[in-house]
Amino acid sequence: MKFFKEIKLSGEGKYYLRDLYIFLLSIFISILLAETIIFSDSSSIELVDKIFVYIYIIFPLFSLALIISYIYRNIRIRQTGKLRSVIRYRLTLAFVFVSILPSIPIMLFSSNVVGRLVESFYRIDISEALKSAIADVRQAEEEDKKNLIAKAKLLQKTVTKGFAQPDAIYSKTSELGLLQGERYYVGIVKGNKVIAETLPLYSLILRQNFSKKNDEPFENYTLYQKDKAFFVLKVNSKEADNFVILGKRVHIGNEKNTFNVIYTENSYNSVDLWKEKVPFALRFSLGVFFIMMFGISIIVSFLLARQISRPIVQLASATQRVSRGELDVQLDLNEEGEMGILIESFNQLTRDLKAKNEELLHTQRIAAWKEVAQRMAHEIKNPLTPIQLSAERIRKRLDNPNREKFDEVVKNGTETIIGQVRVLEHLVKEFSEFARMPNPILINQQLNPIVEESVKLFIDSVNINFILKLSKTLPEVFIDKRLFVGVVNNLIKNAVEAIQNQRKENSESVETQEEILGTIRITTRLEKKLLRKSVVLTVEDSGPGISPDLKEKIFQPYYSTKGGHGTGIGLAIVEKTVYDHHAHLSLEESNLGGCSFKIELPLEEK
Repeated sequence: MKFFKEIKLSGEGKYYLRDLYIFLLSIFISILLAETIIFSDSSSIELVDKIFVYIYIIFPLFSLALIISYIYRNIRIRQTGKLRSVIRYRLTLAFVFVSILPSIPIMLFSSNVVGRLVESFYRIDISEALKSAIADVRQAEEEDKKNLIAKAKLLQKTVTKGFAQPDAIYSKTSELGLLQGERYYVGIVKGNKVIAETLPLYSLILRQNFSKKNDEPFENYTLYQKDKAFFVLKVNSKEADNFVILGKRVHIGNEKNTFNVIYTENSYNSVDLWKEKVPFALRFSLGVFFIMMFGISIIVSFLLARQISRPIVQLASATQRVSRGELDVQLDLNEEGEMGILIESFNQLTRDLKAKNEELLHTQRIAAWKEVAQRMAHEIKNPLTPIQLSAERIRKRLDNPNREKFDEVVKNGTETIIGQVRVLEHLVKEFSEFARMPNPILINQQLNPIVEESVKLFIDSVNINFILKLSKTLPEVFIDKRLFVGVVNNLIKNAVEAIQNQRKENSESVETQEEILGTIRITTRLEKKLLRKSVVLTVEDSGPGISPDLKEKIFQPYYSTKGGHGTGIGLAIVEKTVYDHHAHLSLEESNLGGCSFKIELPLEEK
């Protein structure tokens, strides 16, 4: 088992290995079914005949298993969202059924035609000959049977008295001449175990074969072997487990011929109609040929399906990589015809996308910095105005010979200048921090503990109802805990401020400590799509929401809907952090009435 765990196979190789397991399981089940149902009452069937019967069961069972496996894999694709080489199985099954199904009626028709031809030419029927041979065998046994039955009647009284005096049984059998040479057999059975026998014959005697006709005094049957034949009967005592088996050898010198006649008669009776025997052999030969063609068609179908599906599967996988943002994907496949044109078109498409993406990024950078520069100029202009006015007032007082309240003007002016310089320092600090955001260190870990850690910071400090719906079966995702805690904190902080601002705008009443201002709902779940799986984090609030025309601006740096107390940096940092995690951030309307921020973290393919 450890060896199989260490084997590393590609996706295609795993399917072939799985198909091999299915085939081996089909072999095991076929052998089990054949041995328990078909061969349960037959002990003398040749190994070659058994193998052919196994094959007849294996291939239909394997075909059924392939169909079930194909249906199961389609269901799993929809559940997991993982891309699989489904087309290979479709093509394989199509090739197999197209090649095999038409040949089945042809095979049956051909075998029946051949069978009728053989019957018309030979008209073989040996049933009467077998009946005559069996009659001769029974007649040759008749005298020996009468002789042994007569001796058994004389022994019956001694056996009936019980096994308390076994010496009496020995004496009586000796008196009847049953202990002379190998012509007779005596076996004394006590407690269903033989305690004495004259010949090693008890292990060959099948007790279930004993039967008694209406006119016969003892249960009996004839044991046929290639080297010996015995007519045996059972003399019962008062106890059911204690009895004596008597036997007399028959067909001395002719045992092999007798055995062949009996065996042939039994085999012949196992088939309902003798006319089917010769055509069956021909059908069997055609069936073996059909099985060989079936196996060859499966192998050829797999090879053709793989040849056709391999570039398609790789193209689909490459498309999936492009959808994740890998624009340098190139397919190194030497294909001809339409497939070659499709692959070359894809490679050219990725090259064009990469070039266009670089141009777009360059344009976006210029536009972003232009927007940032304009907003920085606007933000810097606000504190410069009071600085300029304060400086002009001080200078005006210096030029005025009347120095009344001069100290007060200077003090107020310098305080204003110092305060506005601090505002400028704060703006510069925020700008530099936004520009120098560290690259995330992604570690595979659980998301729920990070969410719970952030919620604890707010749940006891605000009068807001928090609803947590965290999936307990989330897989681990690659995230930077330090940065992602900041993302969750920022989203919760925005939701709290949105609810509080809505309360201030809609009500003039004083907020009490027990009053619930609103609701924040945080959800985590596993989302499965056709080509990918992702862990989704959703933060919703019951605030006023955002108008559709502001949704595009909400993530821009230095854009804020909070008036004077908002810097406009928070959601920009959130968006950049999310993108650095190769994730997707979106803003939607929540059924709570406010906003719903949704983060989709992609899962790594395994």
